[in-house]
Amino acid sequence: MSKNEVLDALVVVLAPYLGETMARASARTHCEKLAIQGDEITTPQADALLGKLSSGLNVFIGRERTALVLQEMKTAVAARGGAS
Repeated sequence: MSKNEVLDALVVVLAPYLGETMARASARTHCEKLAIQGDEITTPQADALLGKLSSGLNVFIGRERTALVLQEMKTAVAARGGAS
């Protein structure tokens, strides 16, 4: 699946909580930290990215809301042909 499509989907979900700029920066930074390079992202890479994003989100919105947002992120990525 396209990394840009996945990142765009994640930004849409995260923006209401972090703002669009912070959501995009966070997703890109975690991609770099996870060594996700190139134009494509694999399902295991997407799963790892979701895990990193959700762990950071705990700080901002708490565990219960993060669990809901994580499910929303998984649904958004799955809609782009990725992890579910």
